[in-house]
Amino acid sequence: MPIRLLALDLDGTLLNDALQIAPRDEEAVKAAVAAGVHVVLATGRMFRSALPYAERLGLTGPMINYQGAVVRDVATREVWYRCELTVAMQQRVLAFAEPRDLHVNVYLDEEVYTARARPEADLYARIALVPYHVVGPLSQWIRGPGTKMVMVELDPERIPGRIAELEAWMAGVATVTRSLQWFVEVVNPQASKSRALAMVAERLHVPQAEVCAIGDNRNDQDMIAWAGLGVAMDTSPPEVKAIARYVTTTPQAGGVAEVIERFVLGSERAPIKASG
Repeated sequence: MPIRLLALDLDGTLLNDALQIAPRDEEAVKAAVAAGVHVVLATGRMFRSALPYAERLGLTGPMINYQGAVVRDVATREVWYRCELTVAMQQRVLAFAEPRDLHVNVYLDEEVYTARARPEADLYARIALVPYHVVGPLSQWIRGPGTKMVMVELDPERIPGRIAELEAWMAGVATVTRSLQWFVEVVNPQASKSRALAMVAERLHVPQAEVCAIGDNRNDQDMIAWAGLGVAMDTSPPEVKAIARYVTTTPQAGGVAEVIERFVLGSERAPIKASG
């Protein structure tokens, strides 16, 4: 079957360690768009952080942001889907983070809010290219739903332990996942990249078997498992590679381009799984 919808994670997949798109990957994505393939960025980043990459690639359709919590059209800015954290979910995260003096970002209406300026906030701002607003203690500031929360650790070695602790704390309340090596992300349990991608595919009238999804990390795992052709990067954790139909090379070596050239634009038969 042809690939008619291509979902691409950004960090660690389309973006290399320098947060750049390799020329080969850029050319391949643009060739796929020119061939009529729907190309959708599916990222944990907020819309305004991912938008420059979408515009550079000439993408004008939907984009999946905030780990699947929001789907917004690049050209019209229309919101197709939104699934936010309730006040209770946010306060539960803060009940864990604030006594431990952990840094947390709160996302609301495409803005980033945090309790105070500190190195963790600056690290996030440098990567996302989005400034933050200091509002004092977040548990006192939050009054309504928020799109996402991110806990930032300067030492990536601490992240697995933080995830395990926070998953136990938030069990049944919200979804906890990892994006970049410093970030622990929390979203509504109904939000996921796979759910958002399924909605996008249905709206674009593309069968599941004709969807390819490429990602590199735990937050991409459900999307990779759902797609007809789920692809993991060579840098992915073993559990992500295990559910992929194909493992490509690294961002530095043009891993996205390899998939597009072979299975989207090329004549090689893709290892597609049946819809369901």
